[in-house]
Amino acid sequence: MRRPTPASKDVAVLGGTLEGRRAVQELLELGYAVHWVSLPGDLPQGLPEHPRLSFCAEVVPSRLAGHVGGFKMAVRVNGERQSLSASAVVVATGNRRVAVVPKNGISSSSRVLSLRQLGARLDAPRDMGAATAHRNLRVLMVLDLEGATGHEMTSEAFALAERLRREWHSEVYAFYRELQVDMPGLESATRRMREQGIVFCRYDDASLAADDEGVAVEYVEGRVEGDLLVIPECVCPSEDTAALAALLKVTVGEDGYFQDVNIHQYRPGLTVRRGVFVAGRCHADLSATDAEADAVQVVAGVDALLGAGTLMPEGVVAEVDSAKCIRCLTCVRTCPHAAVEIVTRDNVTAAHVAELACRGCGACVANCPVQAISLVDQAWPAWMEPTLGLATQSWPA
Repeated sequence: MRRPTPASKDVAVLGGTLEGRRAVQELLELGYAVHWVSLPGDLPQGLPEHPRLSFCAEVVPSRLAGHVGGFKMAVRVNGERQSLSASAVVVATGNRRVAVVPKNGISSSSRVLSLRQLGARLDAPRDMGAATAHRNLRVLMVLDLEGATGHEMTSEAFALAERLRREWHSEVYAFYRELQVDMPGLESATRRMREQGIVFCRYDDASLAADDEGVAVEYVEGRVEGDLLVIPECVCPSEDTAALAALLKVTVGEDGYFQDVNIHQYRPGLTVRRGVFVAGRCHADLSATDAEADAVQVVAGVDALLGAGTLMPEGVVAEVDSAKCIRCLTCVRTCPHAAVEIVTRDNVTAAHVAELACRGCGACVANCPVQAISLVDQAWPAWMEPTLGLATQSWPA
């Protein structure tokens, strides 16, 4: 009979992003000890202080050994190798933004801004004289220039458009091809923006122009001239996503983001490896607010796993007969959950399945060439049971 395995309440959080910070805060409030690791280039601002929080700034994890309940992560800090122990790992590394460059090269104009540049101008401190110079500008926002603008950029563009109306009293035109509002809050935002006087213009093909005198968008309904042209960036996976996924032994999707669909069960934040979670924009197209909400959901998943202080294996797990194992490594290569390893016990070297990491999917059983692996506690369908099968039934003469 399987017994619970004690597990510490230590969690490693990778990523100094907004959602990473939220995950750290939620974990600390629930009583967990947190090792917060920021990767190069994502150093968080205003690091909180807490007795259960340790922080490694701008380091690169080099190895992850062990399994759920007993992960060992190796990191290099100032050239020295250190080891972190954690029962679970939360990945919140975010994504990266790439500027959209129009074909006619107008992005070199000082009147063409990205969302980040526009936000910086809105946030910049100004005296009354400088503020007056910004009033009554006509600002043209062009969405969907290089394919559909994602949820993150769309929600940020909408928020900045409302700020332009409220703080600068600007005329704002939002040009779009196929506006995606299939996310909470976006449809109501478009109605609110129209009530505020923001004009939405649909285009199939648009010609952009910008010089020192002004900017313009020409489309099927005519030509609209303005003072500033705002083009949202594209978002894509962080450059280190593939390498980090390989180190963690989890998968990425066809789009290059961390894949959160588990072959055993579908829940937000889960990866194919038990104990490794993904949160926020490293695996989904989310606004900043929804990325934080996603981090809260992931922390709930971590707490569901570790909250009791013990871990139990899945109901069905694989087991290796070491006497039959030929150490061909087929099970190690085919296990989608990184639950199989080669170990030496009692002078016998053979494959071994870590019970706590096994999901009971049966991939290793199906691929073992010598049938050395079986599923323990597998409940067979009634029609396959020998006592219920057709072979044991009595048929009338």
